[in-house]
Amino acid sequence: MCGIAGIYRIGGVVEESELWQLCRALRHRGPEGEGVWCHSSGHLGFAHTRLAIVDISPAARQPMHSPTGRSCIVFNGEIYNFRKLRREAAQRGWSFRSNSDTEVILALYELYGIDCLRYLHGMFAFALWDEAEGRLWLVRDRLGIKPLYYFWDGNCLAFASELPALQQLRGFDARLDVTAVWDFLTYHYIPPPKSIYRHIAKLEAGRWVCLDTRRAQLFSQRYWRVPEPAEEERSLERALEELDELLTTVVAEHLVADVPLGAFLSGGVDSSLVVAYARRQQPLRAFTVDVDGAVWSERHFAEAVAQHLKVEHSIVRVAAEKAPAAVERFVRVYGEPFGDTSGLAVLAIAQAARTEVKAVLSGDGADELFAGYIRSRADIGGSGFPWWRSRRWVPWLLSHMPTKRGERWLRKLLPAEEQIVRVGVWLEFAQKQRLLSPDIVALLPADYDELWFVRRYAFRQYSPLRQRLLLELQTWLPEKMLTKVDRASMAVGLEVRVPFVDHRLVEWVCRVPEWLLWNPERGGKWLLKRLLEKYLPTSLVYRPKKGFSIPVHRWLQQLAWHERIRESRFWKEGFFHPALFHRADIRSPVTQFLLLVLALWSDQNRWIL
Repeated sequence: MCGIAGIYRIGGVVEESELWQLCRALRHRGPEGEGVWCHSSGHLGFAHTRLAIVDISPAARQPMHSPTGRSCIVFNGEIYNFRKLRREAAQRGWSFRSNSDTEVILALYELYGIDCLRYLHGMFAFALWDEAEGRLWLVRDRLGIKPLYYFWDGNCLAFASELPALQQLRGFDARLDVTAVWDFLTYHYIPPPKSIYRHIAKLEAGRWVCLDTRRAQLFSQRYWRVPEPAEEERSLERALEELDELLTTVVAEHLVADVPLGAFLSGGVDSSLVVAYARRQQPLRAFTVDVDGAVWSERHFAEAVAQHLKVEHSIVRVAAEKAPAAVERFVRVYGEPFGDTSGLAVLAIAQAARTEVKAVLSGDGADELFAGYIRSRADIGGSGFPWWRSRRWVPWLLSHMPTKRGERWLRKLLPAEEQIVRVGVWLEFAQKQRLLSPDIVALLPADYDELWFVRRYAFRQYSPLRQRLLLELQTWLPEKMLTKVDRASMAVGLEVRVPFVDHRLVEWVCRVPEWLLWNPERGGKWLLKRLLEKYLPTSLVYRPKKGFSIPVHRWLQQLAWHERIRESRFWKEGFFHPALFHRADIRSPVTQFLLLVLALWSDQNRWIL
């Protein structure tokens, strides 16, 4: 697990000092070593910071060159099936100089070209230079577990694991993308391919970008997508057998490491199941977060699970008195506006876990795969009006509704398909219009569709349940949940592995009949609960779902958030609406937090309109 960066200039020189500067900006992602490489032409350079998990010897250092001299790579992530792939490459005559998964990618690329991606099981973002073809490849894993940002202006292609590294570029263009700010208030995050800056893009999940340096052309392609649902009839018993076998294989692969591993344990179904399957194969240490002042704590459930599974267990306390510094750090860690408050808890538990281990397993992704967020038919649009009755007037009223309370009521009148599209949407147009100044709102394109991102994944040919799951898998999961975990954990140099976010599990779920994923009597995740019954008493398996709970309202009062916004550069330069505190509906702590994040970000970073 690492931080990666690099620069290619068609008409200029890449200096080694620039690459070291990129390393410094990414050192938290790889605190155990760093390296740079400059191509002999002077036009290309790679930078890398290292967190050694697999092959911790100097032989696995990056940037790494192939023995043939044809290719060079900087890689962030883990390839869990690398040992099997290594044996196959060796049988085809490849000679390895390390025991790393990085070198396996180089071998597969020279054997199969970019088609090698279909053989890789894991999480990854990497850049690979092909000397023979004169091509620079940027690749992000299938489901977006690892991040990659890039900049291209026709002359220079630069990339990095995190946005703050690209801010170090010479002549960095700090112009804001106002539509990205609008999107942030819509979704709590900035969806790809956008970033907060106009000229920096995020590489989307399951996609590669390639620069053909001989033609000075950049082109991109999606190499994997979530499969179309194609249900295959199977009994409950057969489904449980298949899922048990698949989870056994996937978790075993995620345990491959040359250092001790731990696990995040909330006491819920997802993390408990991951720990149970891992514990069958090796000892590990579990970590649970306990937030001061939270309405709900899962501490006692997590302690009971740890005792039943016989794992070492630590409770990580998040102290309320440290809230001001924690929120400032939260904004700095994410690099661009990000609004999921549970990231504060992940930061705390990651820091504590890092004192004991360098890598942990997590249960993220199970809710999106196995309908964990669906509690009733109302969550999949069960109460909507017929489309012909509400297709015009309800969306119009929504766009003009100034309050969250009125918006929630109106959404219930939408057809099922439109309710599902808005599942991950926080604020509608009229509410955002009252948060930002008229001059800023005027910069939006006249025909701007604020639901553009979720509409890309609105598959109305499927059932409401499938529509909801497909939407969450491709929007909420990579851009909110996985982004949260990556930035919070890598801020302290901790690797988080997510077995449920494995493409084989996703492909299996797309073939399973709907009734096995959710039904009114059993709810969601009941297949996972049936598996967990083998390891835990039913009182720990069948209980209401709870997640990280942060007392946001109390923390915001501690921060004096009104005053902090008024002191910010966004406020002073007229970005916020001048009547923000009088005209807008800002009663919700979530909305207050989003505004505070924007204010803090505006003070911590360079930007111009």
